[in-house]
Amino acid sequence: MTTPTSNADSSGDAGTGRTPGTPVTARAVSLQWCLGGLLAAPFAILPHEVGHYLVLLAFGVPDLTLHYVAVTWDLREFWEAIQRADFDGANAVVPVWAVALSDAMGPIVTYAIVAGCCYACARWRPLPVFVAVAVLSQLRIRAGVNHVVREALGIDRPANFDELRVAVLTGIPVEALVGFALLTLLVSVAWLSRFLPPGRRLVAVASMTVGMAVSLYLYAGVIGPWLLP
Repeated sequence: MTTPTSNADSSGDAGTGRTPGTPVTARAVSLQWCLGGLLAAPFAILPHEVGHYLVLLAFGVPDLTLHYVAVTWDLREFWEAIQRADFDGANAVVPVWAVALSDAMGPIVTYAIVAGCCYACARWRPLPVFVAVAVLSQLRIRAGVNHVVREALGIDRPANFDELRVAVLTGIPVEALVGFALLTLLVSVAWLSRFLPPGRRLVAVASMTVGMAVSLYLYAGVIGPWLLP
């Protein structure tokens, strides 16, 4: 006769590294979720930029350089032509659709990262680093939200972010692109919240936030400039 077994709910145990029935302390939760946040920045930011870079590299754009938080190339002539609605002139520099694809590839990579982190939490183990990377990688959309809000209020200020450039080059409304990104953020955060440790959710969120802040500081101020200045 076989002994019945039950599958433990993974919504807290795996995320805190404990076995079922073992008391989990606030200190243990804090350390684990802070560490998860501390590892997040490079994995949340750099793949996004690599997505932009690889598309532009494939089309041989001039003076292309990958940096730790950006990709630069000699784009002045291209965007001056776009501002004049001279798409033939822009195409003579780089195909317009290639630049649009490059601008879209960063967000596409980000969506893939979020999907991968959610899948890893559901199918493997809900490690705090997966939650932190999924959340941090999407915080870039705040620039898009700010732009849409200012636009709705009639405040005309210069803006430069991926979804806006894609909108300019393709005609897709920027509100639709930003709305999709915001919806993805809200849905993924709500879904990932099930993996926060029961009874210690506030501790986990606060610790992860601190870890992410330190991670951003170290990546932007130390690791990134050293790795890809």
